[in-house]
Amino acid sequence: MLNAALGSEVEIDGKKCILTRAGAAGHAIYGPYKPLDPGYYAVEFCLRPAEDHTIDNDEVCAQVDVAVQSGTVTLAQEDIRLTRLQTGAIFVPLTFHNDVRQPFEFRVAVSGQIPLIIEDHCPVVALDDANADHVALLEQARFPDPNSASMPQLFREHLPSFRDLHENGAVIKVVDGRLIVTLGVSFYANETDDIILVGELFLKQVYNFVADGDWCAIDIGMNIGLASLLLAAKPFVKEVHAYEPFAGTFERARANLSLNPQIAHKISVYNVGLEDKDEDKTVLIRDDRPSGSFTTTGWRVGAPHVISIRNAATTLRPIIEAAKARGRSVIVKVDCEGSEFPIFATLDAHGLMDDISAFMVEWHRIDWRKTQQDLMAPLLHRGFAVFDLSPRTGNGFFYAVRRH
Repeated sequence: MLNAALGSEVEIDGKKCILTRAGAAGHAIYGPYKPLDPGYYAVEFCLRPAEDHTIDNDEVCAQVDVAVQSGTVTLAQEDIRLTRLQTGAIFVPLTFHNDVRQPFEFRVAVSGQIPLIIEDHCPVVALDDANADHVALLEQARFPDPNSASMPQLFREHLPSFRDLHENGAVIKVVDGRLIVTLGVSFYANETDDIILVGELFLKQVYNFVADGDWCAIDIGMNIGLASLLLAAKPFVKEVHAYEPFAGTFERARANLSLNPQIAHKISVYNVGLEDKDEDKTVLIRDDRPSGSFTTTGWRVGAPHVISIRNAATTLRPIIEAAKARGRSVIVKVDCEGSEFPIFATLDAHGLMDDISAFMVEWHRIDWRKTQQDLMAPLLHRGFAVFDLSPRTGNGFFYAVRRH
């Protein structure tokens, strides 16, 4: 958090910083009041002199610290002298130990000797013990330099999105020319549509359900596998069955699964789409469409894609029955660009909704005559409570949970 009384907010390479004023003293950044569990940690501060200032003495110009209990107890601190800033930006690590879960502040106080530029976000890493190599871990946790020659153009084009991910704990790195983002799970980010859903899934957590017991998750509209991975990462989810009809998107999902071997074994993937019939067909998809908006009904113009469609009821029945035999509840996530309407119709007609405990649905206005009410009606009839988050216009979300 920036203290506007000491300077002005500036943005450098997508990073929010404060430019302090000469003569202004006090805490330039404080907060973020982030709760941490007991353990060993390291935090890193980044500060630099303003470009137009000359350093000609060696007085203390700043102090960094780690504080708890509303700033009244300091766990670690270090003074910064002017001579350390002669070559520009510096990174200052502090290690600390936490005994009880409590909120933390990572503060930078300035003396007003010279104007400083201080980054607002301070990355924090957990350490195995007091002797862990915190310097290396903090280097890995830094936000990549967008001006680096090795950084893909996509990173520069979507800097705010990557910055949001980083400030929410994501580690971003380049391996063999490909961007890999790790935030609980890992995935490749090499195309624009690789990060379109990131905000919904990783920041808004639209599919972050919590439950007890054992669960089977069915992902209809797997896309590049991010929702499947987030579901599989939950310890109570014992199996995930994911469906994606478009070959290119399906292969990108498999690549993302390969980055997560510790949970990928839970996920069974199927290169088919689900509707209310079995058929193989060719559809046209416009080249300018992101993979998340590919539809099994296709477009009037575009590149041809050969896809396989299977009846949702006959395909899912053996999976649901096997899950029930193992004592597992079933949750279904649906995001399939209009196919949700025939899917719900066939699940309802075959009585399978009685064997499903919960739905998480993003529905789409492909046919103006149909709305979420057509999807919600059979759920309400079968004893579900429905939470409708749909806006007045456009696509929307709803969630449904069986009441008994």
